[in-house]
Amino acid sequence: MPPSSQYELVIEQLERLAKHGYQKLGLPTPLEDSFEKATAGQRAMRLWIEGLIAIALFNAFVIIDYFIRGGTAWFALEVRLCLITPIALIVNASMRWNPNKIYRETVIAVVSCGIGLTHLYLESNKSAASSAYAQVGLIVAVIFANVVMRLQFPYALVSSIVLMTGDFYFVYQDRFLQPPDKLLGIALAICAITMTVIANYSVNREERFAYLIRLRSDLQSRELSASNARLQRISNVDSLTGLANRHAYEMEFRRLWREAAAAKTPLSAIVIDIDHFKMVNDTRGHLYGDRVLVRVASLLVQGLRGKDDFAARFGGEEFVVLLPQATQEGAMIVAERIRKLVEVAGSPAMHESGDLPPLSTVSCGVASTWPADASNREDLIDAADRALYEAKRTGRNRVCLGEITAPSKKRPASHGWSGRHRAHTDSSTRVKVQ
Repeated sequence: MPPSSQYELVIEQLERLAKHGYQKLGLPTPLEDSFEKATAGQRAMRLWIEGLIAIALFNAFVIIDYFIRGGTAWFALEVRLCLITPIALIVNASMRWNPNKIYRETVIAVVSCGIGLTHLYLESNKSAASSAYAQVGLIVAVIFANVVMRLQFPYALVSSIVLMTGDFYFVYQDRFLQPPDKLLGIALAICAITMTVIANYSVNREERFAYLIRLRSDLQSRELSASNARLQRISNVDSLTGLANRHAYEMEFRRLWREAAAAKTPLSAIVIDIDHFKMVNDTRGHLYGDRVLVRVASLLVQGLRGKDDFAARFGGEEFVVLLPQATQEGAMIVAERIRKLVEVAGSPAMHESGDLPPLSTVSCGVASTWPADASNREDLIDAADRALYEAKRTGRNRVCLGEITAPSKKRPASHGWSGRHRAHTDSSTRVKVQ
């Protein structure tokens, strides 16, 4: 499981909302903010579309109602078409600009309450039939606010209380309704409002629950990707020196070769070997030998040109450096810089007293080519490897250059790093001692 505090918070809220009964819908501030950010755009667009449909139905009903009554409800028609409808259209249009949560929920709640209270004002206290019609209109307004527009629960609750209070007032003042009729009307309104508030709560909880499920999956996916990346890095890194290992070297070599061939740029290689390393291990111990390896690896990295250069530990005391877009001259400069850094820095300090250990030095073999295809990729390393052997044969602590003078046949993959251990004459490679 991902150890992040955000993940733990998501799990905690999922468990809380999954419990039976009514739980607080509001999430902790970070989660509530991210929920709003993730859902605001889609919600505003939905409110705009559903608002247009509701306004169209409202006006159609107003006009039909006017003609059914034989043109006697002129004032109600004016209020609804000339006051309520323009306000509703302005509010609905503002949803296109994805307003913030407070504005969005408040204006929808205000318009919903305005429609419901205006309907009560226009229809109550006119006749028994009109008063009953007023109750129906109130219930429709509550359903619109709580179920269709799905106001956030606190706003839905406040709107329902306002509409219920208005209904109490108008029913109490209505002189055409008898007490039993008033009681029945109030009971119907209470039932309708209670059911829509419960439905609104359930919808709000499901929205948050679904968002938390998606967020949990996203966090798990990101953590899994990060873990895979860490494992990939670990699998490509030499644990002692921190340089790339042989597997990473082979992949990077193929990639750099392809890119150099495509771009028609040179690619150079430096093969590096620590001088007298076996003697250091035999006389000073393997732990001290490990410290020498770490020292040389760090100095090797310091000698590179920049982030595009690639260094790897091939195994034992051997290292390899790949230099994209580097000519022979540039590669020789890098190799000489590495050799000099190791020579000047010397060996790691010894803990015990006594004679100082001999200074650590390195020998370097350099080769450069212009890649054309995969047929001579291994020849580049063979040339550098043979130059390294020449450097060690002629005294160590020096840099030699090996040149590929003619294309050769592609060698088997098993011979890719064994040039130093084969016979030292090859028509494809010419070694120069620097």
